[in-house]
Amino acid sequence: MANESSYTSMSGLVNSIIDTALLTASEQSIMPMLVKNWNDGLTSATRIWASYTGGTVATVTEATDMAAQTFTPAAAGTLTPVRYGTAYFLTDDRINSDPFGAQQDAGLDLGRLMGVKVDSTLTGLFSSLTGGTVGTAGGTLTWQNIQRASAYIKAAYGPGPYACVMRPEQWYYLVSATSGVPTLMQNSAIANSVLGGFYTASFAGIDFYTDSNITSGTAAVAAMFAADAIGLDVRQPLRIEPQRDASRSGGGWELNATIKFAAGVYRPTWGAQLIGTSA
Repeated sequence: MANESSYTSMSGLVNSIIDTALLTASEQSIMPMLVKNWNDGLTSATRIWASYTGGTVATVTEATDMAAQTFTPAAAGTLTPVRYGTAYFLTDDRINSDPFGAQQDAGLDLGRLMGVKVDSTLTGLFSSLTGGTVGTAGGTLTWQNIQRASAYIKAAYGPGPYACVMRPEQWYYLVSATSGVPTLMQNSAIANSVLGGFYTASFAGIDFYTDSNITSGTAAVAAMFAADAIGLDVRQPLRIEPQRDASRSGGGWELNATIKFAAGVYRPTWGAQLIGTSA
């Protein structure tokens, strides 16, 4: 036999698709780099974390015999992993007649879909942050809102620096105000990192980013948060597995993309909601 459409003939294309998808996924997703991450498990088991009762500090004298105080853990939250997937089918005719186009299209779109899925899941948690809420539906965010959100998180002992992630339109309204805009700084380390494409400026211990994966609207929910406010638990990173299907459309290759992760609020009081229009 000769001229078989084997995986060997497809392997270079598949590798390019995988590389392109992974790169594109990272370009579509900012939030995983700003929140608490776990990547220490492969199972489907729910992750449970605890909080502890705190003691009190009292004045003691030389004669004081201090009594032990309770330090008891209690379940504070859970993360349940979910597998997400999508698949494309590239026929032999498509591959043989336009291989580089197939590579570019499939790689870019698989990466975009998965990157947006992770990022939008995390930004969707902004409305679950309980540290405080600033701004109003239909209104535009102000620098007073920014300072108040920062004060909320500091009052809850959230460690800085803080990330402030908002839609591009919200950032536009913020910096185009006719007055009250502070002198913004540029953090060159962030600007030159993988976050650089999302980073806009820094001010008063806050790093600002824009993210189009936040749901738009007259009451779009942006957020300011310390890293531990939100958690991402990746059980299986983005994976693309090729599978030969000879009976379909005269033969071709399925590209099966999957990812498995859990996301949720971890320290919700260390994050504040910023409500404002993105119209």
